[in-house]
Amino acid sequence: MAKITYEGKQYPLFEGEDALRGLMRGGASVAYSCRKGTCQTCMLHAVAGDPGEASKRGMREELRSRGYFLPCIAHPAEDVIAARPDPSALSVRMHVQQKSMVAADVARLLLEPETNFTAKPGQFVNVARGDGASRSYSIASVIAEDYYVELHVRRTPGGSLSPWLVDDVSVGDVLTVDGPHGECVWDASEAGALDRPLLLIGTGTGLAPLWAIARAALFAGHRGGIALFHGARERSGLYLHRELELLAREHERFTYTGCVSAKGAGELEGVFAGRALDAAKQRHSALEGWAVYLAGLPAMVHDARRWAVSAGVDRAQIKADPFEFAGPIVPEDDRKLASVEPDLDLWNALEQGAKLRAILEDFYTIVYADPRLAPFFHRVTKDHAVGKQYSFLADLFTGRHDYFGLKPFNAHHWMVISDELFDYRERLICAVMREHGLSEAHVRRWTALHELFRREMVKSAPRGLIVDGVEHEPEKITDEKIEVATLCDGCHDEMPEGSTGRLLWRTGELFCSKCAAKKRASAVPPPGA
Repeated sequence: MAKITYEGKQYPLFEGEDALRGLMRGGASVAYSCRKGTCQTCMLHAVAGDPGEASKRGMREELRSRGYFLPCIAHPAEDVIAARPDPSALSVRMHVQQKSMVAADVARLLLEPETNFTAKPGQFVNVARGDGASRSYSIASVIAEDYYVELHVRRTPGGSLSPWLVDDVSVGDVLTVDGPHGECVWDASEAGALDRPLLLIGTGTGLAPLWAIARAALFAGHRGGIALFHGARERSGLYLHRELELLAREHERFTYTGCVSAKGAGELEGVFAGRALDAAKQRHSALEGWAVYLAGLPAMVHDARRWAVSAGVDRAQIKADPFEFAGPIVPEDDRKLASVEPDLDLWNALEQGAKLRAILEDFYTIVYADPRLAPFFHRVTKDHAVGKQYSFLADLFTGRHDYFGLKPFNAHHWMVISDELFDYRERLICAVMREHGLSEAHVRRWTALHELFRREMVKSAPRGLIVDGVEHEPEKITDEKIEVATLCDGCHDEMPEGSTGRLLWRTGELFCSKCAAKKRASAVPPPGA
């Protein structure tokens, strides 16, 4: 069991626990925001010990080499002594040179750094206030071409920082900024980047990074098409409408569509009446060979990512930067499951289940030998994993209702899964599908179903099982009355309605009375094990 020593106190880490969660559980004072390695607010300095290469994902090489790491994605295999970062190594002072209101609630800030500052198109910075409050804002300028660092800030009622930036900060003020951060970038040096068509979809101030990416690509002589869709509820939310229309007139390879979703938008000239994603779907049905960039409201970003997968976009070419909100997400398993239409054509391609089982058998053989994925199944036999997944997918493909297991959120509630790990798993199963002769269309339709539940599965810290709308502590163990007949996760015998089972809230496993006693100790490791 690794320990983090921080400000003179040791914090033991539980099995599978990231360093930030261990620090917070022990009462350490550590700043944080996104908790998934994106904003880098929680960055610490490893004075001694190795927090692991994965803890440095997305950081500048200068910081990586100096021992900085992100505790929210750190799972160290050895003890680490950590310290607060040196502010001078992370932050840059920037002077507010211009400020204008481009909409009633959106300010455009032009900042002049005191020192040399570089960033890739699509990256963001963290702006800090003197009281320690910090928020992330995407860079709207192209650093190689524009003199100022440009930020677009929407005033969020009750927000921790945006009202101050929009209403109180004035020209001449100095802001403390750290960054750049983020991997949702366009890089002209990447192989094929100048020829690959770009689809950019954003809502609200999610336009900022897309504005930078589009202009950077055009400045670099991009030879593929660039299609940008910007969505807002009201016409006033299209705050760069004129600039984007002008850019489209100046560059034949660039197209822009402003989209307004509010009722009555159809009466507005020059805009699409509806959501930005709906407009993109109407204009682009096949996206093989494209790169897709998504920014803005999380619901739009996740819906668009799923559509991009089903439209043939390589997962490596889908870059997303959703807004981060305080507090955990509320899973929507029921709504999403109800929205799935049976796909009998895919079911027939899977030989009414025979090929589905063969694919899952081969896939889980790989999973159980994979050092990154196998730990998630160390209490579950391969046959049990195959059976559960087969039953779940067969229900979705056929419209039957034979699956009685946990829904996606509860089945994965204790698992710490990153977007990168989710995509890694998807690449593996797609390879197995193709080995079994599934067409690309069928591969896309199948994996689009997985994509539907990404938001319920990806997380930076364990969550509790949710029952009747109430989230329970992950380590809780209770005896529950069985209301719907199901199978024991130990011996796999039937547990009839009215019987009593022991529920392990961390893993979601349910055991019958004969298995409960022998499974309780092995299924949930004691604290510190």
